[in-house]
Amino acid sequence: MKFIKLKTLRIVGMISLILSLTACDLGLQESFDFDPEVDLSDPLDKFTAWEWIQTKDQLTTDGKFDGEQFNYFIAAIKAAGMEAEYSGANKNRTYLLLNNNAFTGTGDIIHIVTGKSSVPAGETPDQTMARADIEKLRTILKYHIVTTYIAQVPTLEERDVDYLFQTMIPGEDGLIAFRRDVLYRVTINREPAPLPDVATKEWEAVRSHNYVFNNGVGHVIADPVRNKPY
Repeated sequence: MKFIKLKTLRIVGMISLILSLTACDLGLQESFDFDPEVDLSDPLDKFTAWEWIQTKDQLTTDGKFDGEQFNYFIAAIKAAGMEAEYSGANKNRTYLLLNNNAFTGTGDIIHIVTGKSSVPAGETPDQTMARADIEKLRTILKYHIVTTYIAQVPTLEERDVDYLFQTMIPGEDGLIAFRRDVLYRVTINREPAPLPDVATKEWEAVRSHNYVFNNGVGHVIADPVRNKPY
């Protein structure tokens, strides 16, 4: 019995030695001090939508317009004389923020307001918008401003349900549909929304969500949406 106990002690000692030699040589983790003064507020709530939009005008390294920026959107708002709509104090608004990709290409905004999808080489966004049909341009921008504050949650509380809202265009022509799926992705005017076929054929997925400004909330899209032809 004594022999068995001694043998057991030797085995335990050898295991302890092996563990001590192979153990990870890490120092003690520094203690974490919780700082209750950390600012958890929305980082853009000191800006109006218009102030923030104007910061998104960077070019790519080769001097071309970055598709994710707002160079054409800025020029469009100025040409339409709608700066006040993006800088007012009304917080119950949702802005569909149209990036450069929403303007370029066949069927996109430049094509709709100028009749031509291509932009002459070297032409600035301001010069492009100077050729625009201003009434069509205003109508497009008005349809992309919703008169309700729409966040993924809690506004779109139920998933896979169409929520109808009113844009700045009055009546049925100004209705717009938002839908959220189980992964919290948001789509606009997606079939089979209770809107005309022309609207659901041009449905769009929100690219970036919930830019919280001090005068509403913004969602970025890469193509324009519509209820009826512009």
